[in-house]
Amino acid sequence: MIKQKLENILSLNGISILIGIVGGVFGIISVFIDWETQLSIKWFAALWIVYSFVLIISIKLTYDISKTHSLKRINSKILQFSRANLLLLAENNNNLEFSQTVSIYYIKDNFQLFFANGYVQNIQEKLVQIKIISFDEDFTTTHDEEYSRILNNESNALSSLLINNYLRYNG
Repeated sequence: MIKQKLENILSLNGISILIGIVGGVFGIISVFIDWETQLSIKWFAALWIVYSFVLIISIKLTYDISKTHSLKRINSKILQFSRANLLLLAENNNNLEFSQTVSIYYIKDNFQLFFANGYVQNIQEKLVQIKIISFDEDFTTTHDEEYSRILNNESNALSSLLINNYLRYNG
């Protein structure tokens, strides 16, 4: 990945921009330097150019890497629930990995109510199968209407489910 980022930065466009920035700054500074009398300034200017290239490349790399590693909350749309196999079928969003444990929440009035624990059983190109390990007893007893709507594959109830790729603490 870093190699690809370096290739993007060190492409023709990236190098052109770097040369333009450093050349512009160096051109402005060179107006104020007497090149004939001060030998040490020449070395300072050469080192400053090299340092500027390294600094600009480092800043660009850091920005690109932080952009790719920023947290993205993409919710998988739940398509179907299989009562016989205790499976949820969801759209694949590339945030879930094989055998990853997940917590499933039901969103009601902007509150996330814990619904179930599970794990990713199968990943297909566009779909993910999540095996339900256990349902939350509190949810099944206090929100029995929503629970039955989910079991009956009602689209409004399924769209209210949220898959988080972590386990809930039961302490």
